[in-house]
Amino acid sequence: MDIHKQHPALSAQAPASRVYAWYCVFALMLCQALASVDARLPFILVEALKRDLGLSDTQVGLITGPAFSLTYAVCAIPIAKLSDRGNRVAIISVAIAVWSAFTAVAGLAVNFGTFAATRVGVAVGESALTPGAHSLIASYFKGPARAKGLAVYSFGLAAGAFIAFAVGGYVGDRFGWRMAFFLVGGGGLGLVALLMGTVRHPPRESAVGASSAPRGDIRSLLRHPVIRNLVLGGTLLGFSAGSVNAWGPAYVMRTFHLSATETGASYGAVTGLLAMVGILAGGFIGSWLSERHPSRALQMLSGAFVIAMLAQIGGLLADDYTLFLALLALTILLSSFYLAPTHAAIQSIVDPASRSFASAVTLFCINGLGIALGAFVVGALSDVLTPRLGDGALRWALLGVSLAKSWSALHYWLASRHLLRSSST
Repeated sequence: MDIHKQHPALSAQAPASRVYAWYCVFALMLCQALASVDARLPFILVEALKRDLGLSDTQVGLITGPAFSLTYAVCAIPIAKLSDRGNRVAIISVAIAVWSAFTAVAGLAVNFGTFAATRVGVAVGESALTPGAHSLIASYFKGPARAKGLAVYSFGLAAGAFIAFAVGGYVGDRFGWRMAFFLVGGGGLGLVALLMGTVRHPPRESAVGASSAPRGDIRSLLRHPVIRNLVLGGTLLGFSAGSVNAWGPAYVMRTFHLSATETGASYGAVTGLLAMVGILAGGFIGSWLSERHPSRALQMLSGAFVIAMLAQIGGLLADDYTLFLALLALTILLSSFYLAPTHAAIQSIVDPASRSFASAVTLFCINGLGIALGAFVVGALSDVLTPRLGDGALRWALLGVSLAKSWSALHYWLASRHLLRSSST
């Protein structure tokens, strides 16, 4: 059975509401962009933070990894339960105010402990955004079109990373890293007003005909073979891709001896733009393939991740910055394909009343286990290898985690096979 036909309540969207639905997606995309800036700003400021706060690579890995990603993932689950029952727009608005305040306070940090505490606060606030946003978008868009809506929303993730790298590096070099946090932290007030004033909370769909769909508990979700393999594959992809996101700017500055401004203007700009293209392309290509059969979108992702792994390894072995940049851009382009098709498939399988929860569990695994561990493991390996390899330690640490992409590709292929078998029975 086609996963888009599991719920009779998911009928075609009325044309009159389509413009407003896209407006709501655009508003949520701006929220995601702001969250992405707040989350990634420390990446471009790593060297300045290390110098002023006396941090080691292991401590940087803890801040950019578990302190943020694990907190985000753990808090997303209980907040998602609230989103599945309450007003998702109001919950997201409060969350924006919370994480923006903690971002601004980060500019006052004086050591590892105080800075890490502000990152925990940002993570708690941001954990409410995506589960609620995914649920809202799933209510506004039906069937294969859902991947397009999620792709546009996820575009904010890459747009925010681009802004964090390009603008954050410039502000950090010119006015200091503290000013960068003050400026970004003040950006949330306008979005709160926009969201509360213009985005309506859509009615929740009934679960008629969805008695066999996974519901709001982890065991029910992970018993489903498609969801289980997507979650495992996404976690492994996050482990590999998250380490590059966290350590890529520092790697460029150490290996190719660029400043934060130069790194943001080249590495940040190129990889940020390619991530934007990748997120949109993954969503729209995935939507097109899903119209033929949902399994084809997952097969496409499996092949993309193998190519991304080979490009990542080649880039890290390159001594020429232009070649490195080209190959890492390809890696990020293809890795970014996963966002919309993965979440659209899961949102289409689960019970409508459990969509925020399903999104939160997925984020817990991808962010809390994958991305958090990837950033931390690379930082710890870099410290262990530095006495013998010097500045080359970070390169070999990143090479080690690159191989996880092939394992991720295997799980996406298995998910596609399960989906194909379930639709033929």
